[in-house]
Amino acid sequence: MAAIFKLLKKTKLTNDTIVIQNEKKEIIHGGHDDSNWLVSYADMMTLLCGFFIMLFSMAKLDAPQYDGFKEALAKQFGGEYIPGGKQTAKFMTQILQEMGILDQVIMKSDYTGVEIIFQSTVFFDTLSSAISDKGKKILEELAKKIITRETAEKRKYKIVIEGHSDSRPVLSGIYPSNWELSGARSARVARLFIENGFEKERLTAISYSDAFPVVPERKPTGEFDEESLSKNRRVVIRILEPKQDSIPFPNQLTP
Repeated sequence: MAAIFKLLKKTKLTNDTIVIQNEKKEIIHGGHDDSNWLVSYADMMTLLCGFFIMLFSMAKLDAPQYDGFKEALAKQFGGEYIPGGKQTAKFMTQILQEMGILDQVIMKSDYTGVEIIFQSTVFFDTLSSAISDKGKKILEELAKKIITRETAEKRKYKIVIEGHSDSRPVLSGIYPSNWELSGARSARVARLFIENGFEKERLTAISYSDAFPVVPERKPTGEFDEESLSKNRRVVIRILEPKQDSIPFPNQLTP
């Protein structure tokens, strides 16, 4: 009997296991189910399958769909995702407000970045590519504020300057056509950005002449509409996202 009580003192009971410890500290297991690992293995395989399905679906997304996917994923985890274009548009709106010219420009944005449309009269006199004093002040302040923002965010934006004209031919001056005039204007703006701290490899100057009008230039009677002509004479500054490799064509963005 004493031997039985001594054995019971060294016996531990679990749900489905009896463990008996002898004097040599040996442990004897009983009733163990070796198939429990299958449950964990099945869970792991299910998660891996879902992960690869997600990767496959992401590979077929274009940029706007991918932004939507990341936004939905961020909400699921209680966070917030702001697409690059929207974030850039937000800080550019703040910059233009600080400069007091937000109501003098048209700003558009999408996933590629932001474009700011200035009427050509803001920077140039008729048939001239020389930037006016008022235009220089605006461009210098704009360039410096963008650089300050870049430094704070540790990002490097790409800047594209587009020169656009109306369809009327150049009849006088040093430029033989609107192509040369538009190109000279965009190049002057790009050079001013360089003079204010931008690396030239991040800048592109483009001449579009009258290839991309924003509004029809003629009235129903066939005469030129001066207001429409002035809208088509413009300088567009595009601030592209750092990862944006290609340059979007004009009129692809929506207000």
